[in-house]
Amino acid sequence: MAIWVTGDVHGGIDIAKLSGRRWPEGRGLTRDDLLIVCGDFSMPWSGSNEERWWLAWLEGRPWTTLFVDGNHECFPYLAELPVSERWGGEVQVYPEYPHIVHLMRGQVYELGDGGGRDPVRVFAMGGAASHDREYRTEGWDWFAEEMPGPDELAEAEARLGAAGWDVDLVVSHCCSARMLPSALAAAGVSDARRHPDALNAWFDALEDRLAYGLWCFGHYHADARLDGRHRLLYRDIVRVA
Repeated sequence: MAIWVTGDVHGGIDIAKLSGRRWPEGRGLTRDDLLIVCGDFSMPWSGSNEERWWLAWLEGRPWTTLFVDGNHECFPYLAELPVSERWGGEVQVYPEYPHIVHLMRGQVYELGDGGGRDPVRVFAMGGAASHDREYRTEGWDWFAEEMPGPDELAEAEARLGAAGWDVDLVVSHCCSARMLPSALAAAGVSDARRHPDALNAWFDALEDRLAYGLWCFGHYHADARLDGRHRLLYRDIVRVA
């Protein structure tokens, strides 16, 4: 089993990076191999023919696709997906596309192939604040559920407590407050938008409490290795296990 991670897909907008031409390594993967998308999966949204085509295309890839939610998701659709358990945590599997799996907020997963290697312990925490909120319409392309609520944060802390506050990999959409300046600088964003929100602050507290090996996140539309333990992803697809 191999685990790869990439940044936002945005429905059909950025999904072409997963093609065999742009990512030739993907051709040799199997269903046991996992590709994790760091939020803004964004499908389905309107249920258009184009969305269904891309979902069917992705389902036809040889690997299994996992994703945490970002801020640009159709949260009413996600809320209707059935919840089951896999890899020691709660997931939502697309009924029509069984190899596309939503890693739910605050869950800790043991991703492993049973082949004698230790499993990879992954903490998944989706959600982020939209910086373009003023240009979006509530209930259509903006949903208040984009930011985790108190119950979701409490669930996350309980799951991490049960895991001894020790994981191998953190996958989120946005980052901690302390990493925000570096992430925005990598994305070429001006100082005017360097304002941590409540989720950035919660992640910042997590930085001081959680033992982890690598933290991967998207959201800022850039690719950068910010330091030895933080990887900002957009178009890059990196192997982490």
